[in-house]
Amino acid sequence: MARTVNVVEQAARRDAILDAAHRLILSNGYERLTVQHILEELQISKGAFYHYFDSKPGVVYALTERLVDDSERALASIAEDLQMGAIEKLQRFFGEIIRWKSERQDLMVAMLPIWYAPDNVAFRLLVDRATAKRLAPLLSGIVRQGVDELRFATAYPEQAGAIIVAVVQALQDTIAAQLLTRAAKVKDVVTTHSAYIEAIERYLGVPAGTLYRADARAVKGWIAALRRADHAGDRK
Repeated sequence: MARTVNVVEQAARRDAILDAAHRLILSNGYERLTVQHILEELQISKGAFYHYFDSKPGVVYALTERLVDDSERALASIAEDLQMGAIEKLQRFFGEIIRWKSERQDLMVAMLPIWYAPDNVAFRLLVDRATAKRLAPLLSGIVRQGVDELRFATAYPEQAGAIIVAVVQALQDTIAAQLLTRAAKVKDVVTTHSAYIEAIERYLGVPAGTLYRADARAVKGWIAALRRADHAGDRK
């Protein structure tokens, strides 16, 4: 008799591997993470691991995908809210991105060097494309609503989501490069964030200051988190 595949059980086992990788990245850093560490953490065999993932990078990619899934669910609820105006939706959309990242600051800091390592350029492009594919339609919907409400000034709302995502991803890349120098100046990061956000505001034709700009306190918090991660790595 053929063995019945328990989909729920398999999903739970896959999630357990991702949870373990998450914990180990936070505690030891990506560079020190090995497949053997995951096996020992979960007390599973190599066969059990390779049933779900083909490599360590495969685990990290799946972990990143799961993070994108979590983010998309929260952002979709904002974009699809029928009671909210377009300006408020856009503000809350960007605010949710900031809140979501802040809640996962330790993981973001641990994974930042992974995403921007020279050997991971292709991996980062895949993640960026996957993110754009998920989020651009949500933003285009908000912009379309804003054009209908006469709040946004663009003749191309259907393309607006992809354009805004491209600007946001360029902003993330620039700030990541600043932070990863480990000599980041708060003023420079704040200025960079303001410049890119201003570009989005001008593109949509909304007043300056409509969207949140990073403040010195928030930037100092991220720099401090990076330094804590560095010191933790030095002690291991």
